[in-house]
Amino acid sequence: MAFNKVTGYGESENIVESEIGLVVKTRQAAKSMASDEDGRKVIKAGTLFANPGDPNDIGIFLADTDMTDYDKLPVAVIVAGRVKKDKVASTVTAKAAELKALGLYLV
Repeated sequence: MAFNKVTGYGESENIVESEIGLVVKTRQAAKSMASDEDGRKVIKAGTLFANPGDPNDIGIFLADTDMTDYDKLPVAVIVAGRVKKDKVASTVTAKAAELKALGLYLV
């Protein structure tokens, strides 16, 4: 299935602190992971990604993703590297020790 709809809503935050050692993987996001923002279902960059089928498959969403028109979408998830601590969600900072053990550092 092609995803051709491109519409910008506000500005996305740059959460990457350094591209050195950055590992980004494609994961499947569900609409249930999104929150309401101006009448749209959006997953913000810096939000925690947790795979319900695999507790070890966690990471941080790299970019904002509009899920309003889709139930599932492929998304970019940072699984290793350095990200800005002040740009991520509080759920991410709460799991800082667990993420560090996987090679994902909040600086």
